[in-house]
Amino acid sequence: MAFTDVFHEVTPQQAEQFLAAQEGAILFIGRETCPYCQRFAPKLAQVASQEGWTVYYLNSASTTDAEKIQALRSQYQVPTVPGFLYASPAGVKVRCDSGMSPEAILDFVQG
Repeated sequence: MAFTDVFHEVTPQQAEQFLAAQEGAILFIGRETCPYCQRFAPKLAQVASQEGWTVYYLNSASTTDAEKIQALRSQYQVPTVPGFLYASPAGVKVRCDSGMSPEAILDFVQG
């Protein structure tokens, strides 16, 4: 599964804007070569499709924006990938857990 076929790829600057707006943006930080990301992405795609969510994807392996990606990861405390972020009016929630079930993904965003 190509992540860019399912999720909307964004730059670190765009990701920061979506998160800072705190209007319900969902951001997936990962890379296609990461086995944990490969395990997590289909579950996120399934829930996003069922719920009609737009999920933004930041490729953590991008060499063009490596410093900006690292700064964003540091700011939101995303030590590993997959990084799953939800920006609600209450703040930005972060999970780095490839073992999340579809139900846990739904609860993370709706809870």
